[in-house]
Amino acid sequence: MSDMTAPATTVKTKPKKRKIPAWLIKETIDGRSFYYAGYRSVLNKRKTPDDIMPDSSLQNVIKIYLVLLMGQKLDLSKYWVFSGEVGLHIETGKNLALDFALVETSKCPPSKISNKYLDSSPNVVVEIDVNVESDQENFDAWEDFIIPKINKLHEFGTQKVIWIFTRSKKIVLAEAGKKWETFDWDKDVEMMEGVTFNIAEYLAEKGIMNIE
Repeated sequence: MSDMTAPATTVKTKPKKRKIPAWLIKETIDGRSFYYAGYRSVLNKRKTPDDIMPDSSLQNVIKIYLVLLMGQKLDLSKYWVFSGEVGLHIETGKNLALDFALVETSKCPPSKISNKYLDSSPNVVVEIDVNVESDQENFDAWEDFIIPKINKLHEFGTQKVIWIFTRSKKIVLAEAGKKWETFDWDKDVEMMEGVTFNIAEYLAEKGIMNIE
């Protein structure tokens, strides 16, 4: 009588995907998480969270410049000037972090200021560099993150998004309903009507040259 027992087979299983702690998530767009740049080094214990989360000194100088300039040029009874890593809650599955935002106080009265994320649409948002990564293969910062983020801000009611890139010294100006523009950062950029800034000019005034 022949042995009809089936031969043993080896079942290959995919390795389990490493769970990434929620505190490494910087932004969420349409349910897709984007993590602080360098998060893998934290998971592998080569770096600490404090090594990857803070801004560079250049990014901070630019933020402070914009805050001070807007404080001088705008009626602060009509606008909030937010800077840092401002959380913006659009809806479930959509939480953004903003480097700089101008919000009308009529949309966000003092009574709405709390320990929760901002949920009023900014008039203007300024972003500096791309400080996120994805756990997806073939992550393309422009296609997968920058364009979706700008589009979400426009859909939420933000009229103007200005993205500053410190390595290339370029600026992308994305106004809702208009063709997006890209130009060198030595050009005057209009934040609000009659209020402009010039990154290259300001850095030169401060003696900040030969940026790497």
